[in-house]
Amino acid sequence: MALTGMDRLAVAAPEPAPAVLRAASAPRASRVVRTGMVVALATLLLAGVATWQLHRNATAEVKRELQQIAVLLAEQTARAFQAVDLVAKAVVEEVERSGVADAQALRQAFETHEMQQAMARRAVNLPQLEAMGLVDADGAAVITTRVWPTPPISIADRTYFRAMIDSDGMRAFISEPVLNRVSGGSTVYLSRRIGAPDGALLGVVTAAIRIAYFSEVFEAAGFGEGTGATLAREDGRILKRYPVEPAGPEERITSPAWYDLRAAGGGAYRSLGVTDGRGPRFVHARAVAPFGLFVSASRLESAALAAWRAQAAGIAGAAALALLYIGYLVRALSRHFAALEESHLALARHAAALTLSEARLADQSQVLQTTLQHMNQGLLMVDAEGRIGVWNKRAAALLDLPESAFDDPAGFAGLRALQRERGEEQTLPPAQRAEMDAGWMPEHPHVYERRTAKGTVIEVRSMPLRAGGMVRTYTDITARAEAEGMLAIAASHDPLTGLANRSGFGQRLDLALAAVRRGGAGFALLCLDLDGFKAVNDTHGHAVGDILLERVAVRMREALRGNDLLARMGGDEFAILLPEADSAVAQQVAQRMLSMVRLPYLIEGHSVCVGVSIGIATCPLDGNTAEALLRNADAALYQAKRDGRNCFRQHVGDAVQPERERRAMEAALRLAVEEQDFQLAYQPICNTMTGQTVAFEALLRWQHGERGAVAPAEFIPLAEQTGLIIPLGRWALAAACAEAAAWPVPARIAVNLSPQQFCAGDLLASVEQVLGESGLDPRRLELEITEGMVLEHSEAVIGTMRALRGMGIRLVLDDFGTANANLSYLRGFPFDAVKIDRSFLRALNTDRQARALVEAMLAMARALGLEVVGEGVETPEQLAMLRHLRCDLIQGYLLGRPEDAAAARERLARRAAEAELEAVGAASRRVRRAARVMR
Repeated sequence: MALTGMDRLAVAAPEPAPAVLRAASAPRASRVVRTGMVVALATLLLAGVATWQLHRNATAEVKRELQQIAVLLAEQTARAFQAVDLVAKAVVEEVERSGVADAQALRQAFETHEMQQAMARRAVNLPQLEAMGLVDADGAAVITTRVWPTPPISIADRTYFRAMIDSDGMRAFISEPVLNRVSGGSTVYLSRRIGAPDGALLGVVTAAIRIAYFSEVFEAAGFGEGTGATLAREDGRILKRYPVEPAGPEERITSPAWYDLRAAGGGAYRSLGVTDGRGPRFVHARAVAPFGLFVSASRLESAALAAWRAQAAGIAGAAALALLYIGYLVRALSRHFAALEESHLALARHAAALTLSEARLADQSQVLQTTLQHMNQGLLMVDAEGRIGVWNKRAAALLDLPESAFDDPAGFAGLRALQRERGEEQTLPPAQRAEMDAGWMPEHPHVYERRTAKGTVIEVRSMPLRAGGMVRTYTDITARAEAEGMLAIAASHDPLTGLANRSGFGQRLDLALAAVRRGGAGFALLCLDLDGFKAVNDTHGHAVGDILLERVAVRMREALRGNDLLARMGGDEFAILLPEADSAVAQQVAQRMLSMVRLPYLIEGHSVCVGVSIGIATCPLDGNTAEALLRNADAALYQAKRDGRNCFRQHVGDAVQPERERRAMEAALRLAVEEQDFQLAYQPICNTMTGQTVAFEALLRWQHGERGAVAPAEFIPLAEQTGLIIPLGRWALAAACAEAAAWPVPARIAVNLSPQQFCAGDLLASVEQVLGESGLDPRRLELEITEGMVLEHSEAVIGTMRALRGMGIRLVLDDFGTANANLSYLRGFPFDAVKIDRSFLRALNTDRQARALVEAMLAMARALGLEVVGEGVETPEQLAMLRHLRCDLIQGYLLGRPEDAAAARERLARRAAEAELEAVGAASRRVRRAARVMR
């Protein structure tokens, strides 16, 4: 064995060696101890930084999730209270517009069954609303939607009533949870002040909101383990806590941080959780404007940091093992240098110990490497020359790259080249693709996200180093991206049926059009509208209507192929996209839809039937843009509606098909007139102030054998063009008079006359014959004449009109104000009443010009002594305005839709019974007054 120079010196002079070694070993031992301490501190620092970073990421993630939940719950809560507040505002405005000034006037004007029913109809579509009520300034109930007649109830002791005494009325007041005296459930009351004309308190509108409703709202958010939500007022009073109920009705939020965040509209904080004893939690509060409410989403710290604690425990274990190795190494080196002082032979032992210590250092390096390899994040460290100095397997797994790519001599440039060859730059955002082309060294910290070919979403964070190079981490954020994707799906889908909504359908339609422009196959588009759905809603309520929409959606999906798209466009309107389909395929699908949708539905014990009308357009034949296709499919849908509903129509670009259909309609109409295959519907005309039915308008209805119900707007013009209107008008007059003669109450019957009937020459004889055969009193018959007909034939028909008036028949001018003429011509015609056209009433509450025209018409009619009928009243606001303008009579869907003869007789029978009860009540009151006078 060859000896070095030091070895030969030790052999030649063994005695001085220990002294020399002692002189050299002291500083060496000191350096070993210092080095061991530095390595130990570095290990602790690395473990602490990794643990801190993981804690920071976990905390940030839970805060982001809680913020999203709080925003979602705040929006849903605001919508729930805002819907109720809008109803309460409408009642307040109606009372204040009436001009009542004291409690007695309030009761006389609004303590009616009609007002109670109107309030109940407003509340029926709001599942969160339990009941509504109107109380006077003393807290006594005037109206409640719970029961009629209103029982003697007082809420003068309730806080939500006392809060209205000094209120300015600008904002609704939300009460604390109270025990409802009627239902026995826990309820929150929303109240609004009603001011008298002098500013004093006239009354209060109250709305009882079910606390249990918000359990359904919060439950729908899909909370994870340890997550909850709290709904509280701005004074800290808890209204609802989910999933744990509040301890009592007086429970408040105790965290000072929550109160500090009120002025800022909310924010995030950490609560110690002292009240419920469940421990600290993360909280994000969000204001629910403008109701003075706050929604808080919280998660227990133990649940939020469970994964972090497991990771921290692993890092701590690895760090402890590293420290044990370092300590052992330092101790071994110290002993080794001590041994050198005792013997020259210790030199050999020292060399062996040094070798052993190097092996142990290698082991320690392996421990550190193991720690890096078991990190949840991928790690990459690049120096200033682009060499990859540190990397872990997690980075290779997330990037789906072989481990050899990180050991490439080309360094980070080689890694980028490999990614470019694999086409991965196409998955990067534009800014990062530019980075791969221009240069890789970041000047500032930056973050971006990318999706791999396997679908994994990776968050890439780059941090530049002061000496050059960078540290880059890769984090798998697929779960978070999926959660965000679910929110995006919720924005593009209908919450009731689960189908795509208008937005989602538009996106899919744009993709289909783009494919066609690239040379792909064409497709078909179907627009669908349910027939008879509104009648179901009006008869059985919106809850049954919603269930019906869900059942219809299920049947429609069953009739489609796997790649077809069904969407709900709103209300009872649907649309279907059929990829790679022509007109024949679309018609087959439409026929399946007609067969499946028309089958009966059993909903809550009711057998419900609806039909569907379908319009078809194909791309590119009927258009190559979304607007054109939807417009043409919608036009075909309206053609299906005109053709009798419950059928489908293909969009036709020329005029041949409409003419063919018109001739077929004319032939069917002639046959129906010969066989008198028509029906009459009766729409009530009511007193504006009392709502009592005083007359009915007879309206023609035609049920075609194949097309179903044909709209009057389709067959009446055709009957006038072909002259069939004369025999059809005679039949309608005879049928209406015969029906009216059998009514239990002598209400008037109104029948429309066509201009051709006036010009036929036998109108007077026909009317006399009908009255004689039916036995109807002529004073109960009203004949409605259009304004245009009077203007065109004023000299020819005025004699006939006066003769009819002489018989006792009332004449009514229909469509008053729509003709382009001076209204002073009314002075020369013997009218008894005029009807204001519905086009003026639609804009009565929003258009000043329309209101001014209506006021002018009413003033002119009063000056001429004519009765005025407001036609087309469909909203409570229109009714209130006509009452304010003192219109005599009203007609419209708000007070009654056209109904068959049996329903009209039943309505009049109820009126007779009510009149008899009122007469009995009036007689009883007179007897009581007489008895008091005698006493």
